[in-house]
Formats: sequence, structure tokens, C-alpha cells
Amino acid sequence: MSMGRGMGSLLKKCDCAKPARCRHEYTIRYRDATGRQREQGGFATQQDAKDELTKIYLAKKDKTRSSSMDAVARMTFEEYVADWISRQSRGWAQNSKKRVQSDMNTHILPRLSSRKVGTFASVVLDDFILSMEQGEVGPSAQVHAFDTLKKSLMPLIRKGILPPDLFNDVVPPQHIAKRIEIPSLAEIKDIRENANDRLEIIMDLMYGCGNRNGEAFAASLNNVVAHDVYRISDQITRYREVACLKHRKVGDFREAPLPTQVNESLHWYDSKYGHNELGYMLVEWDPKNGGMRYPHYGTVRRDWLSALKGADLEGKYTMYSLRHFFASNCLTNGIPITDVAEWMGHKSIEVTFKTYRHLMPSSVGNAAKKLTLSLAA
Repeated sequence: MSMGRGMGSLLKKCDCAKPARCRHEYTIRYRDATGRQREQGGFATQQDAKDELTKIYLAKKDKTRSSSMDAVARMTFEEYVADWISRQSRGWAQNSKKRVQSDMNTHILPRLSSRKVGTFASVVLDDFILSMEQGEVGPSAQVHAFDTLKKSLMPLIRKGILPPDLFNDVVPPQHIAKRIEIPSLAEIKDIRENANDRLEIIMDLMYGCGNRNGEAFAASLNNVVAHDVYRISDQITRYREVACLKHRKVGDFREAPLPTQVNESLHWYDSKYGHNELGYMLVEWDPKNGGMRYPHYGTVRRDWLSALKGADLEGKYTMYSLRHFFASNCLTNGIPITDVAEWMGHKSIEVTFKTYRHLMPSSVGNAAKKLTLSLAA
């Protein structure tokens, strides 16, 4: 009788007409770890023979797995990372792969490239964070680099190569955001009056629909799916490439309210400047490559700083302040924070709540008033 693939077989070495019913012992045949065929007899029942074959198979499998794990543990982190990126990146968006490679090449590999994979411990991670602090790496860059390092090490933890509590005692870098500054509508209008046409569209989508910078760069009338709904389905990365949204998979999208003023601006810009074959409006001629290209973050930022200066608001706001205005406008008008979180594309409602909690009227106070009126009825 043959067992499953790779497990071997069992038989009786007798001439009985009905060996399954005779009292002769069972013999098992299998291949050891070197591939040589082996035999072992003395099993009184068929189940005893099966159990032994299973035991041998599992031991051989564990030995093979252990050998593979040892090989990975002996690799340098640089060797492991090259293999990890090549395996994992097939499911990543192009900008995600570039971000991981950038974090690795800029912050992680210069500090950890030669370390053996199996020697990672909590103290190593603490030293890595300390080295970034001493190297005056910015808080935001520290957070991204540590997240990338953790992402690369998690497969090793799941396979048992590294201990499951590796990150338990490590205090990760913290990016403490500055207190948000929210421009007034009058200030936004002043900035807009000093902006060029392209910046006006970007601003309108950010303060009117809650778009991120890159999402606004991908402005298109194709995204106007109803007179009052704007579908946000992609973004323009820092590499001037079209990519999927942050925290989303390829093909995912979210929808946001589209104010009439923004709708009119989009149609006005498209009628004046047109769009490329994919429908994107904010493109420009690239004399170097002889083709159209998408907006560059640095160029748009210079346009923004120039518009701020023209409005006498130099140094007061960043472009992201326009997103803060959108959130403020929604929350102060009583729109539920769950809706605002979805429209802004936050990974979780906690992000929205922590950032904009101070803009919401006291829920406890409002609840007390409503309950008082209800009980008095």
C-alpha cells in the first residue's frame, strides 16, 4: 500500500492469499533525508505502520525546514532584503516599491546591511532608532524607515526565524505633528487670486473635495461621476507617475462631495487647456523628452509659495492646510466624522478623530442637552 506523496509505502513479506487478514507483521519502505531507500519491519498492525511512516515524514520535513531556516538566518540583511523585495514587490504599486527601496537605501541598509538576519534582537532595533536620531534624520523619515524595517522582518517572525516578541519592548519613532493651521475662506480666496490656473484647480480639489496633493494633480473630468460627486481613483506620485491611492489597492477608489464651484472650475480649465489621452488635465510639455508630463511636486510647491507671498501669508500655511480646511468645513457643519474620514481617505477613523477632534462640538454636552429635553417631554 502506497501512502501519500513522499511518505513511502507499507507491505507484508509473506505468501499468504489474503495478506491483509493474516497475522504477519508489516514492513515500511521510505526514503531518508539523503534520498536512500530504507526498510523497517516489526509492525503488528497496519495503523502502527502508517503512524511510523507519518512520524518519519514529518521529522524529515522539519529537518528540511530547519535547514532552510538556518540558511536564511545566516544571510546578511542586505542579501535577505534583495530577495524579499523581489518576492514581495510583485503585489506592490510602483510608488510603494520605490518608497521601500528609498527607505532601505537611504536609512536602513547603511546601518544594517552586513548584520546576519538571525541576530536581530530588540537591542538592535533600539540602536537603529538611536542612530537615526543621532544622524538627525527627520521624525517623519524615522517613522517611515522603521515601518519599512518592521515590514521586512515580519515574514521572519512568522516563519519562526526571529522571536515573536522582537518588537514588544521597542519604542518606535514618533512623528508628533505640529498643531494644524487652518486658513479662513477669505485667506484661501486671497491665495487663489495670486495663483496660476493649474494651482487654482489643485487648490479647489483640496479645500473643496478633500483631495491629497497627488490626488489633486490627477484632476480629470472623468472623475466627475455626478454633478455633485467626485471619484478619487488615482494619484500622481513624486516620480510623475500615475499610481493607486494611498491605503488602497489598484482599482479601488473613494468618492467625495463635489461643490458646484469646484465642478465649474474643472469644466472651465478643461475647456481652456484640454487633457491628455487618459483624461488628465494637469499636464505640461516637457521640452527635454519631447512629450507631455504630469506636475512635479517641487514646481507646484514653488507656485504655492509664490501665491502665499502675493497674499501676504508667506510662511503661514502649507498646501496640506487646504485639506484641514475641508475637514473643518465638514465637521463644523455637522457632517459625521465617519463620512469625513471616508472622503479624506484616512486609513482609520482614529486618524481623523485625533487630528480634528477639537473642531467637533462637545458630544457629551450635546447629548446631555438632548437627554434633558427628552426626559422633560
